[in-house]
Amino acid sequence: MTANLPFIYLDHIADTRFIAYGDSLEQVFENSALAMFHVIADVSNIMPEVEFDVEVSASDLEDLLVHFLSELLFLFDAEETLFGNIAVRKIQKTNDGYSVSAVISGEPIDSSKQNFRTEVKAVTYNGIRVEKTGSGFEAEVVLDL
Repeated sequence: MTANLPFIYLDHIADTRFIAYGDSLEQVFENSALAMFHVIADVSNIMPEVEFDVEVSASDLEDLLVHFLSELLFLFDAEETLFGNIAVRKIQKTNDGYSVSAVISGEPIDSSKQNFRTEVKAVTYNGIRVEKTGSGFEAEVVLDL
């Protein structure tokens, strides 16, 4: 990991690929979201001025992560809010697969105040994985830029 961030970026042609780490599934989802928003802008000093509850379900953990990150990307665009605070309350197994419940907070987009880097168009299924490791969990994600 670089500069104490709980994720690393990997080389990928025309897209951005990263691996996020966490002690729990909840933490690896949080860190995946932070990695995605760090691609978009510097979110290290984002204040929690606006808050949203997020609930997503999917058939498996990989699908859940794609849906979760896609929902956050949608909220970024629709609400014109940059998120730097992600708190995943719970990931649980359901009859149909998995669900995630989270609270995200951030501040309204202000390009004069925030340092934007690049646009993320979509979260892809290319190479998506969520795995338990000897030291916790890791997730690999590719973002379409």
